[in-house]
Amino acid sequence: MSPDLILEALMLVCFGVAWPLANLRMLRSCNAQGMGAAFTAIILCGYVADALAKWMAATDGAGLARVFWLYLMNTGSVAVNVALQWHFCRRAAAPPRCDAPLPKLAPSTL
Repeated sequence: MSPDLILEALMLVCFGVAWPLANLRMLRSCNAQGMGAAFTAIILCGYVADALAKWMAATDGAGLARVFWLYLMNTGSVAVNVALQWHFCRRAAAPPRCDAPLPKLAPSTL
């Protein structure tokens, strides 16, 4: 393997570890705060574009690059992140449920 392919694979492995950790943190906190949906969508588009570029290069007879599968795995992780952001942001914007317990008020002193 060429050095540029090794470095590209190393970058994808690092991101491949970072995205699932971010997803796990979001699942544990049940909160999408601090995650920019537009930023994540741009990254998702970048992964899809590069995976398609690798696929198109393979159809031209160059053979499918080994990093193609890393791009697909990262695309899946980022897609899960986008879905979690959508879920938690939608849940946070939902009106309170009718069966939610009412807060207890302190007795007034008159």
